[in-house]
Amino acid sequence: MPAKKGKTGKKRVSVPKKKGRKPFILPDWMHWLITAALLVIMSTGAYYMFLRPYFYRWRPCQGNKDYGVCLPSGYLYYGIDVSHHQGHINWNQLATASKGKEFPIKFVVMKATEGSTFTDPDYLNNIREARAAGFVCGVYHFYDPGTSPGKQADHYINTVKLVKGDFVPVVDVERTGRSSGDLRRELLVFLRALESHYGAKPIIYASAKFRRRHLNDPEFDSYPFWVAHYYVSRPETDKPWRMWQFTDHATIEGIGEYTDFNVFRGSEKDFNKLRIEK
Repeated sequence: MPAKKGKTGKKRVSVPKKKGRKPFILPDWMHWLITAALLVIMSTGAYYMFLRPYFYRWRPCQGNKDYGVCLPSGYLYYGIDVSHHQGHINWNQLATASKGKEFPIKFVVMKATEGSTFTDPDYLNNIREARAAGFVCGVYHFYDPGTSPGKQADHYINTVKLVKGDFVPVVDVERTGRSSGDLRRELLVFLRALESHYGAKPIIYASAKFRRRHLNDPEFDSYPFWVAHYYVSRPETDKPWRMWQFTDHATIEGIGEYTDFNVFRGSEKDFNKLRIEK
């Protein structure tokens, strides 16, 4: 059949219409499968991020309960760590209340410095009053990976005058900075400077996860490890540890805010090895 001519006189060619593709429709069973998978993922995330701490707190205490928390059992020494965030501390009240308990507080670790310039405003009062109250005292530095490790070491050394019987220096490491490699290299400079000045290897404080991700290097295995891991029956780390910060929710007489609580792992001899000898 000849093609038809349009008004312009040109031939019109008929183009067959393309058949459209049928839209893909998920079967009902796949809808249910995807929905169930999403619910599992969201529920698991909500549990670990928000609910796990509360479930742990509500769980019946298998050991001894005091200071508003369930205390891990089998340890000789219990202690706290504080900074200006705890506000004014009544050390006499704290010491008196603690002495009357089955598990008295034996040691206190307090913040002194951060970076190369910041000094905790309550440090001098805390160290003076805590020593007078008879506690074994430790002093920590909050490490800033964005600041020269040499300047940070100088700031700690110029601020902290440890005496016989105090804990060896402590460094709190929570930030990565540029990279894990830079952190490890510069942190060692800081640690060695403190070791040279005080004559003892400093204690490294870090969470179990942070240590595993950023400080998992044999260079750090010779330093005493203070692990932070909350809401677990024991810290989940493959590294030997001496101290364990197991909660940030303890209630201590003489302190108006919730306080971190710790245990020391080891014998009396092990405990004394972490104290300044002269």
